[in-house]
Amino acid sequence: MNAQGAVDAWALSAECALARQSGYEDVHGACRQLRDIPLPHSRLLLARRCDCDCHHTAEMGKR
Repeated sequence: MNAQGAVDAWALSAECALARQSGYEDVHGACRQLRDIPLPHSRLLLARRCDCDCHHTAEMGKR
């Protein structure tokens, strides 16, 4: 895995990372990382929003 692949893997939720594998495409719907969750009283993130393309497409359709 190259450096960009490692960065991409960290930007995806566990569900969306699994959904990239053949036979698990329907797991995208189980992703719950739809928004950033900040650490209380801090500017740091407790959990980062999933960076999967399926979420970006769904958000664009809502607007």
